[in-house]
Amino acid sequence: MSRSSSKLAELHPPWSSSRVSNMRSLSDLNPKRPTHDSPRTMRRDLLLLFLVSALGASLAACSKGDALTEHAEIDAPIEVALHHAVKERIPVTLELDGTLAPNRSAKLSPLVSGHIAEVHVERGDRVKAGDPLISLRRNELSLAARAASQRAAAHLRQLGVDRIGEFDPEALPEVIAAKAALDQEEDQLRRYTQLYEHGSIDERSFAQAQLMTDAARARYQSALQQAKASAANYQALSAEAALRQADAANTVLRAPFDGSVVERMGEVGEFISSQSPAVELVDASQLRLNLAVPERFADSIFEGQEAEILISGTSHRLRGEVRYIAAAIDEATRTLRIEVLTPNPDGALRAGHFARARLNLGGEREVIRVPKDALSERAGVYRLYVRGEDNRAIASLVTVIESDGDEFLIDASELPDRVELILSPPRMLQDGSPITASMEG
Repeated sequence: MSRSSSKLAELHPPWSSSRVSNMRSLSDLNPKRPTHDSPRTMRRDLLLLFLVSALGASLAACSKGDALTEHAEIDAPIEVALHHAVKERIPVTLELDGTLAPNRSAKLSPLVSGHIAEVHVERGDRVKAGDPLISLRRNELSLAARAASQRAAAHLRQLGVDRIGEFDPEALPEVIAAKAALDQEEDQLRRYTQLYEHGSIDERSFAQAQLMTDAARARYQSALQQAKASAANYQALSAEAALRQADAANTVLRAPFDGSVVERMGEVGEFISSQSPAVELVDASQLRLNLAVPERFADSIFEGQEAEILISGTSHRLRGEVRYIAAAIDEATRTLRIEVLTPNPDGALRAGHFARARLNLGGEREVIRVPKDALSERAGVYRLYVRGEDNRAIASLVTVIESDGDEFLIDASELPDRVELILSPPRMLQDGSPITASMEG
């Protein structure tokens, strides 16, 4: 008899005393029934009472049997598979995530503006320092450089020297003539001064001689300044000629360091400005990992500290070291910015990979290795079951330190030295459930 039917029988028994009394009351209303109790009627009533009693005892026995069965099901041991795990000690580490960046990166522009004549590289090409990347047309620049050089040379000839270092402003004819006129006027003024002191000439003649001397001195100074200005003009023309020549020589954009081409932004025939990037070059011989260390671990970080770098999605494990540490903690994020450098001489890894760095902070911690099917997870909380001394399941919340494929490394500071893990816990398993080991792994 099922549990539901027993409950229904208890609530509504088919032959209850109330129903019997109701039947009697109905029979009393029957006008054909005699009012006195005959022997036949008494025997029928006794039989009916016996049947009702027997049915009630049967229903009670079924209900009691179902309760015993349910209690037996609760106390029945659950078969599980066990796994023996032993504690081990590992170094205390700090894991931080970041993105690998190249050691150097540059967006290169040509030194001069012009039309692209030739593109020497493509994306992904590896180049050495000094290798050509793009070349510009140099015809226009060469002509401009030649014209500037000719103007400078013509001006130098006007100065009357072959090299500007030989130029003497006093040697120019205009300056020589002005100097001679000044000397003559100064000599005339000296004579007039002597005559004026002896009263031989009047004051008007003496004043005129002074004016003539001042005018000659002004003409000389002007001629000397013009000569120096001509020399300065030649230097300006010479500098312009040198600049034009440099422009003609700088029509080739060359790599400033060894690296790989990430992008090129120009095509043959396209005009490119000296302010526009033409090629993006990266040096990935070393990779940088920029990390943010929480404030509470800042005192454990030092320059030269070793770090293990795990590349996400690959099997690569690199060794690096802390090279740069910020001078102050970021007030907004309460973190300390550091950079870990790792060598990448063969370029096996490309910049841009997501990576995780593991820094050794010193000291050790106790852990156990747990198979993946021994852990259950809900909303980021991990739980495992272990066998207790009385063969009952014990549920424990644990902290996962690291996951490696089908195995998890969990903190075992609050677990005994040797634990028996329950593999693949059944759904009905609860904290305190009795268990029996069908196999041990």
